[in-house]
Amino acid sequence: MKIVSSIAISRHKGTRKECVQQAVLVKNHGLENDAHAGKWHRQVSFLASESIQEAAQKGPDVSFGDFAENIATLGIDWKTVPIGRFSQK
Repeated sequence: MKIVSSIAISRHKGTRKECVQQAVLVKNHGLENDAHAGKWHRQVSFLASESIQEAAQKGPDVSFGDFAENIATLGIDWKTVPIGRFSQK
């Protein structure tokens, strides 16, 4: 099963992203109100929830948003997804 575990945004670059219940995806921009959205190559960042859980088990107190990810997923191995797979040209 593949699910979205969290959605997170930050209003300012260099700050922790805060989890939100929903977000608006703006075509060719990214998530509305996220500091990293805009006209560039990485508008939305994804991270596997499993990676966050693995890091937390090693000691640091980390959770959703701590890795500057916009969307954390469960059941998707992002390391195997080809770069540009979801880009729109």
